[in-house]
Amino acid sequence: MILSPAARFGLPAIGHAHANAAAVIDVGSNSVRLVVYRVDGRSIVPFLNEKTQAALGAGLSETGALTPERMDQALMALKRFAAVLKGLGVRDVVAVATAAIRAASNGQDFVERVRLETGVKLRVISGAEEARLSTLGVLAGAPDAKGLVADLGGSSLELNPVSRHGAPQSGETFPLGPLALMSGPDFSVERVRADIHRHLDGANLLGATPGALYAVGGSWRAIARIDMAVRHYPLRVLHEYEMPRREALAIADFIRRQSRKSLEKIDEEAAAKRAETLPYAAAVLEALVERSPCEKVVISAYGLREGILFDRMGPALRAADPLVEGAIAWADSDPQQIRFGEALARWIEPALTAAGEAFAPHRQAILARAAAHLADMGSGLHPDHRAEVLFDLVLRAPFAGVSHAERAFLALSIHHRYARKPPLDSKIVEALLTLKQGEQARVWGAALRLGAELSARTATLLEQTRLEVGPTQVLLGLEAKAAALGSDAVQKRLQALAALLGRSGEFRIDR
Repeated sequence: MILSPAARFGLPAIGHAHANAAAVIDVGSNSVRLVVYRVDGRSIVPFLNEKTQAALGAGLSETGALTPERMDQALMALKRFAAVLKGLGVRDVVAVATAAIRAASNGQDFVERVRLETGVKLRVISGAEEARLSTLGVLAGAPDAKGLVADLGGSSLELNPVSRHGAPQSGETFPLGPLALMSGPDFSVERVRADIHRHLDGANLLGATPGALYAVGGSWRAIARIDMAVRHYPLRVLHEYEMPRREALAIADFIRRQSRKSLEKIDEEAAAKRAETLPYAAAVLEALVERSPCEKVVISAYGLREGILFDRMGPALRAADPLVEGAIAWADSDPQQIRFGEALARWIEPALTAAGEAFAPHRQAILARAAAHLADMGSGLHPDHRAEVLFDLVLRAPFAGVSHAERAFLALSIHHRYARKPPLDSKIVEALLTLKQGEQARVWGAALRLGAELSARTATLLEQTRLEVGPTQVLLGLEAKAAALGSDAVQKRLQALAALLGRSGEFRIDR
């Protein structure tokens, strides 16, 4: 069967809802957004993302009410969203409204108008519930997260502790969104900092929550984009992008001192969308880092919307690893492929151990499983191009639960599964990996290639063989019934793996 490109890479065809499609409509203080996701087990991948900058919270702090113009703009977007969902056939829809709607005197009137004119039933959630769901979203995207979640919306800031082994605790909400801080046409550093610190004087969580500061929200992502541009950072993937404490303070100070024109020269998209609000967001970030013990700021592309979906999963599903589940879903694996991936991960383990630890043991085991499940991704691509194509795809795939260094390592391993020479875009590898990790990725790729070609990517055949690594030799053992698998090409792959490990290759048929 020939798969379409969408099916080949685990994506639903455009214009047709996947069987596991779920949609979240998020009516916030700054934007009104629709995201449609493919949900495969623990994997949550967006395939449609639309928003309108309705700025419902603009002027709310002065008047206490939503303006007719802003409501009309938001309503127009919601009418489109309802039509899109109907056209896609998506029935699993959750619609929520946050700070602006819950604070406005006419918020409930707007909710009712939305229901009557679009059929969308908005659920207005409290600040505490918003903080809880955002924290669940962070855990959905980074299961080892430990520290404090800071979710910055248009009108409010939610803070909540996060830990892998604990349920989200009671959070705190402050009126510190950019739209709430705006007063007058000009940005005043002194006034804004005074307002922020006055509110944060009542924060109990900031000084008492060690770990990282997990930044959720479009304003934080825009700041990260500018930081990437200033640093000439080679991998433009926002999820799990890290800014050390000192760097976060520096970029916040830098942004709030720049004009719109200066920011546009650095990153036109980030500045064009949020030029008016970025100085306020930067001032909030600066205050949070100053008042917390965080050692770094970590950008989370997962937040409230993903938390809503994660909240509906059972304990067993939540406990599954998002990177492994994402690799399986992205490769569009059937049960036989999944079985082969798990068998391959076990089979290559002796070679990976001999190569040494590229990452901490528990992370290495997860990366090995993910790599094994991605090892067959190139079978439908042209041999001349698949190594480079897969390197780029894996590097930027919508995976959760993976750091930038791990992304680069996984992408390089899959590249070397198909090619010995380094990828054309070596700057990313050089920036994110050590020389030792680069050498280890070559071993991983050679082991994946040997196991896949030996068994024709079939678990039943692979399980009739074994790989052993001794002090001087790499042994490939075959059961007698699998003796025919030992072709010249297989022996060539064995010698290539052995050479990378500084050993000789030995081929043996068990009698």
